[in-house]
Amino acid sequence: MTKTTLGWDGDWARALADLQDPALVPARVTAVHRGRVAVRGDDLEALLPVLGDHAVLVGDWVGVRDGAVRALLPRRTVLARDGAGQVANADLSVVVTAAGQDLSARRVERFVALARAGGVEPLVVLSKGDLSRDPLGDAATLASRLGCEVLALSAQDGWGVTALRARFVPGRTAVLSGSSGVGKSTLVNLLLGDERQRTLEVREGDERGRHATTHRELFVLDDGALLVDTPGVRLPGMASTDGLDEAFADVQALAARCRFADCAHEGEPGCAVQAAIAAGDLDPDRLRSLRKLEREGLTAQERRERSRAFHRLHRKDVQARTRHR
Repeated sequence: MTKTTLGWDGDWARALADLQDPALVPARVTAVHRGRVAVRGDDLEALLPVLGDHAVLVGDWVGVRDGAVRALLPRRTVLARDGAGQVANADLSVVVTAAGQDLSARRVERFVALARAGGVEPLVVLSKGDLSRDPLGDAATLASRLGCEVLALSAQDGWGVTALRARFVPGRTAVLSGSSGVGKSTLVNLLLGDERQRTLEVREGDERGRHATTHRELFVLDDGALLVDTPGVRLPGMASTDGLDEAFADVQALAARCRFADCAHEGEPGCAVQAAIAAGDLDPDRLRSLRKLEREGLTAQERRERSRAFHRLHRKDVQARTRHR
């Protein structure tokens, strides 16, 4: 195992040199435990304490000296949820959702928005394709709605895993995320070729698996691709509105054609979004999803500012109608 295998490159080397401490040895964080972090690098694999006030994440590059982590290199990307960082320096966010009864496009939209907010490319995986009558059709429908690539697969029947594996690149970091019980740990075991992650049986009645992964951990695949498995959550919270414009690019493209630049799409005249919904060109659930995530991500001050802007627009519209009577 070398730091190059773990994703080290010239830019990281320059970032380390900027710290002006030649005694620092670079290492990558593969797991975070209470009070200590697991790191790997050139001829280095250790569980070390973190000195200073560094909030270290899985995927971080750190500087090690005298048996402790003493420096944190600047992050390129951060996958976060509920206002807290989860994984650093990821290149690809693999959002896993399961086919069958529990498939929820609105839940997947949330994970895709979080990935884009962190500067990470999203890829959606529709797992347990054997539970669907038309998994490829389901994947195409999701891709059209989400505006990103969606792959369907079945770990049980053995199809589709090769296509997913081809998306992993040596030296680049992919993160598996998604709700509990969608089959992430099963995928990790398939990709590693080893029963490294514990899996649990699917519950009868609702086709859902049970929570198995309890912590984040970075693995190195046989060809040098890097993979982080994360604990599942039912509904991750939005820390901000970052990433929503990209995650809902279809809605934003329509909004750009509205008569008013600050159109709230709630009945204003000349609203292209509502026109598209009326014409059947936009699923109204798509707009509802965007609004829900925006409300979560807005700060209290931003909510007040948006409310004032909407009421100003409403007053102008009422005044205009009164003048033309």
